Amino acid sequence: MEIIQVGMEKSPFPSLAPSRWGRRTERLVLAAVCLLAAGFRLYILRYHTFINWDGAYYVNYFRDSTWQSVFHPGYPLFIELFRLLIGDGVRAAQIVSVVFGALLPLPLFYLARHFTGSLNSFLITLLVALNPLMVRFGAMTMTEPLYIFLELSAFLFFFMGRPVLFGLTAGLAYLTRPEALLFFCLLIAYSAFKRKRQFVVYSLAGLLMAALPYVVYLRAETGQWTLSSKTMNLRVWEKDWHINVEREATNSPSFTLPERLQSGIKLYPDRLSAYSQLFLVFCGIPLVFLGLAGMFRAPNLLLAGTAMFFVLPLFGLNPGERFLIPYVPFLVIFAVLFVASWKRVSVTLLAEAVMLLGYYPTVSYPAMSEEGIEEFCTAGIAMRPQTRRGDIFVDRKPYTAFYAGGRYVPMPNDPVDSILAFSRRINAKYLVVSARVVRVFRPQLNFLLYSDTTIKHLNLKTAYVAGLDSGYGIRVIQLSE
Repeated sequence: MEIIQVGMEKSPFPSLAPSRWGRRTERLVLAAVCLLAAGFRLYILRYHTFINWDGAYYVNYFRDSTWQSVFHPGYPLFIELFRLLIGDGVRAAQIVSVVFGALLPLPLFYLARHFTGSLNSFLITLLVALNPLMVRFGAMTMTEPLYIFLELSAFLFFFMGRPVLFGLTAGLAYLTRPEALLFFCLLIAYSAFKRKRQFVVYSLAGLLMAALPYVVYLRAETGQWTLSSKTMNLRVWEKDWHINVEREATNSPSFTLPERLQSGIKLYPDRLSAYSQLFLVFCGIPLVFLGLAGMFRAPNLLLAGTAMFFVLPLFGLNPGERFLIPYVPFLVIFAVLFVASWKRVSVTLLAEAVMLLGYYPTVSYPAMSEEGIEEFCTAGIAMRPQTRRGDIFVDRKPYTAFYAGGRYVPMPNDPVDSILAFSRRINAKYLVVSARVVRVFRPQLNFLLYSDTTIKHLNLKTAYVAGLDSGYGIRVIQLSE
């Protein structure tokens, strides 16, 4: 594969093995890494039986429009394609993640080869493929594996000088996650600065082929031109979660865009610090510091792939490890390139071993199941025989509604009478009350969970109840026939 440079000087990093590996050797090594990545992810599937929060929306996206919410259609589209072979939606969604997580070394290897030799590129793919974050989310119903595969493919096509393919893959990445537009715009701005007009035009044409139909759809649905409904994540979100829970009430105040921006700026330092600490935990201290050293020693256009990390803290999101995943491959590339500049194979291999050891504290992380969802999913499975597609479940979590085959409406943080009135106003059929939610988020519902007498007094009926003595009980209350 011949890779040409786009508006860049030759990388200052020396190649340890620029010509010793033939195409056959590269392909065999890549195949081995892909099989290793696939094996890890398939093994981890056994620890992730149920859907994830966002996954409930993705799996139902094209089956029930009420589940679409603010999510983009890219990942759901691939889920539907895989459902042609795998009937179960949850398993199909997981296999999409497994497949693209396993294929990730392909664009990553050849992208790295633009800057260094085959051995270094192989070390980069190995470090990324074995990262605990990458392994865990490579077996979950989340967008990350697909998005990162498309993102790295877009970067590869950019450096290969293939503008249409660059635009198309960036457009598919945008359909998966809207932040893809940031790296695309940065790379296009650089090309425009270098007066590569033809490259810019063809890249934009490729992007529009993939993205324009969805933008037109958003216009038809919202009545205004927008690139994403996910702008709602730019919200006022306090460090004190008690305040955030209080704002789940139906009469909670609405904030203007300037107020939301002001809140994001105010909390930016704390959120950036929190994300940075998570990087140290899940990538390890050696990898983070070597990666930063590589970025500062010889910055290049790959930095466009890390730009969103510095925008992310503006959004009202609790800093979570999954938001770091798109930046792991770029951090690894810079780390290995920095070590390779020392020009000794033994040093590079030693540094690789040290970086791998940095993963040790989180080596069990991929096998950790998602907490606090089992009773919701079990209740939904039990409710499925009696649930019709249009039945609305009022709940704080979407799992019961998803597995029951109904529709989900978030539960407001109101007094009990108001919650019941709200549920009847939207023609909800079921109200889900769980011990986990009652203990922390909705204590006012405690008597609905544990008191059969109160249920009868309010002319309600229990459709399902389990585990009340365990401390993790759940009751599904039927509100209407």
